[in-house]
Amino acid sequence: MTRRRLVIFCHWSTAFLLAVLLIEGRGASSGLIWAFSALCLVWAASYAIGRGPLGRPGPKLTGWLRPAHRIQHHLLYLAMTAAAVLVVWQLDATATGRALKVLLFAGLLHGAFHLWRHTSLFDGALRTITPRAFHHLL
Repeated sequence: MTRRRLVIFCHWSTAFLLAVLLIEGRGASSGLIWAFSALCLVWAASYAIGRGPLGRPGPKLTGWLRPAHRIQHHLLYLAMTAAAVLVVWQLDATATGRALKVLLFAGLLHGAFHLWRHTSLFDGALRTITPRAFHHLL
């Protein structure tokens, strides 16, 4: 499996599992919790081994948005890894719930940023993370 396919799989799988975890709340099964955490940690390992995010800012992203692109990815990976660890440890239900909500909010902001890039700058930002089978929809 290529790094791109691994990242795409982890990206969409963790987004789905995050939504399910938030819906299930404290009643989430241990299998769901371990699957979410394992995917997050595999994705974080890919990030660390690959020396950063899969996508780059691109030439159409200029000014302060270029460094913001990299910073937002670093922060998202940090939030994702922290949420994965908290979910497994379940030391404090309130902290775990907050971490998942922060991760969801950060992910939504991240998605809005890339949607803006794709539709306003026309730089094909969504093609990087969307499976090729869905490229015709973009």
